[in-house]
Amino acid sequence: MTRAEKVIWLLFAATCAQLAFQWPYAVMAPGVRTNLFSGLLCFLTLAAVWVNRRGALVYRSPEFLVSAALTLIAVASALHSQVPLASSYRVLVLLASGLGGFWCARLWLHTPENQRRFQYLCLLLLGGVALLSLAGYFATGQIHGYITKGSNHPLTDLLFLLSFAPLALLAGKSRALSLLAAVLLGVTYVILCLSQRLSVVFIPLGVGFLWVALGALRWRHLVAALVVMAVIIGFLAPQIYWFKLNKAYPAYRIENLFYSWSIAKQHPIWGIGLRAPRDQFLEAYQLEYPYGTKEQFAKNVAGIVTSDNQVLTFLTGLGFPFTILYCLAVLTLVLKLAGLALRPPPDCVLPPLALLFPLCLALVHYQLYDGLLFAQNSWFFHILLGLIPAGRAATAAAETGAGRAGGENA
Repeated sequence: MTRAEKVIWLLFAATCAQLAFQWPYAVMAPGVRTNLFSGLLCFLTLAAVWVNRRGALVYRSPEFLVSAALTLIAVASALHSQVPLASSYRVLVLLASGLGGFWCARLWLHTPENQRRFQYLCLLLLGGVALLSLAGYFATGQIHGYITKGSNHPLTDLLFLLSFAPLALLAGKSRALSLLAAVLLGVTYVILCLSQRLSVVFIPLGVGFLWVALGALRWRHLVAALVVMAVIIGFLAPQIYWFKLNKAYPAYRIENLFYSWSIAKQHPIWGIGLRAPRDQFLEAYQLEYPYGTKEQFAKNVAGIVTSDNQVLTFLTGLGFPFTILYCLAVLTLVLKLAGLALRPPPDCVLPPLALLFPLCLALVHYQLYDGLLFAQNSWFFHILLGLIPAGRAATAAAETGAGRAGGENA
């Protein structure tokens, strides 16, 4: 590697580590509930990668055009919001982490060598996050006690996304590395069971059965995983919040689906902004879910400015054009990856199923949680999307750009 490439690798690795551990952390706008510091790191890393690999970027490619369109729509939505400054902060972090992760993967992690480096970096990050999560649980009773404050949803989603690294090792030829990967995945599932979030305990089961049904995962592999998971669930059953399996507990989450849809229909083009208050729409709204009260729902809406559902958060905050375009782009990439998982290409560093499984875990999780509004989740989610192999033309252009960049840096 050239000196410039080593510097970029250090910056990229430092950004990934800061996002995973949320340390160091600096408050850049007091009173604003947006992680501007992590967003700034994502932007600086993307800028460094773009400068180094600017010859590889095809400005007429569908990926770039979609990225540009999403950026313009999101900025316009923030400016149309009732709280333009707060919404703009949130939009800037969303764009920096999302586009930063995707394009760093496309431009920087396009070679097998860099993909291997990234895989081992994420193994270290996952191991460190797992240790801190267990330490936080035993010290504070919360797995996020030493990492993220306020909620463990970002942490459990991070565990989903980083699991691609040990999953990729399971398909390798080294028994020692495969054993290490299996142990790390087992520890990760233990942490999910200790997270107080019942959904993350069962999401891996559902996704596993789905991919067995589609033929991308063998039954014997799923059965082996189910045995391990059953043992863990049985051992940790007293710590799992089974009381959430009732009709009343998810009242706010379910009612939010209807409520967010009603807001989105009233502001279909630009939305109301990602940080705009939503309680102003309550007066004319009638509850749909019969197991909650309007008083409790109003109290929740006053304190929570998102929909607890990523699609509906985008619909209400950024409008239909942004949401439709973004969802179509993600769906296109995931369907392409699913096709590769059914027929894996030979000699790939990261097996398609190792990317597809955590992406599906995250996508299901995002129906219960606004994960992409958290920089750490958005960054790693979009890196995995960017690692999906591009078309032949894009690959050839990237290789040509790599040759030019190498010649310029020599």
